[in-house]
Amino acid sequence: MLTLEKLLDIPEVATLPTVTTKILQEIEDNNVDIRKVAHTIETDAPLTAKVLKVANSAIYGLRTPVSNIVQAIITIGLNRLANIVIGISIFSRFMLRSQEYAKQLMEKFWWHSASTGVVSKSLANKIGRNYKEMEFIGGLLHDFGKLILMQYRLSDYVKAIELTTTEGILDVEAEKKIFGFDHLEVGSFIAKKWKLPNAIVNVMGYHSKLNFLKEDVELAAVIRFSDLLCEMWGADFFEGYKIVNFEEQPSWKILVECVPSLKDLDLEKFTFELEEDFKKSSEFLKIISSV
Repeated sequence: MLTLEKLLDIPEVATLPTVTTKILQEIEDNNVDIRKVAHTIETDAPLTAKVLKVANSAIYGLRTPVSNIVQAIITIGLNRLANIVIGISIFSRFMLRSQEYAKQLMEKFWWHSASTGVVSKSLANKIGRNYKEMEFIGGLLHDFGKLILMQYRLSDYVKAIELTTTEGILDVEAEKKIFGFDHLEVGSFIAKKWKLPNAIVNVMGYHSKLNFLKEDVELAAVIRFSDLLCEMWGADFFEGYKIVNFEEQPSWKILVECVPSLKDLDLEKFTFELEEDFKKSSEFLKIISSV
């Protein structure tokens, strides 16, 4: 019988990338030294190159390009930059390691994940919120539990996908039928084992069960709304929705409650503006997929 602990047998899951672990430790220090953090990041040359490319991309739209990590920290801010590094480090590591699995399926998964991260960031900007890139990491990693289940036993996950299409049920129901638990439980379990920030643990564990969430509800709602937009814009990953009434979604209701000005917005026009930002996802994915 498959247990959550059994998933730790997957080599990549057992430990975080070294750089990510060190950065998480360093930013917890009240007397954190930005040069020390920069040095830690720069010990991983490919990661450094990707971080600088992302920081200088259209996703951030910096007025002055940054050429090194210290400059990026000064321009973007330490916590924001550290969160970008953590997200990119985990995302790119698993993206490159998953090439041995069904290529088309994995490309679809990464496209959905990257799109949700980029759209979440755009949505946070539009509603004037600063989550210090937690929306970006949360968007990238929200469905990470699905990847773990696929890496554990791809053939079984394909069966779960088939259930969402043949029986018309949602992904979480199909996963429970096949594995005994869903990707939310898996994602939360792994995030806790990795000691990721609590906000990311909550997003990974409750993004489609917002009614059960007590903390970081607004952040999770931003990511969930972005997640659903991507599902409808062709960057889906077999969640099981054929159509979504956005005004009735818990995520939108939470956002309207937290940001009252959204009540007066034309939702269709608002989402159309976000769809323009959605196109930046391909640039991010291109940067991350480079070796």
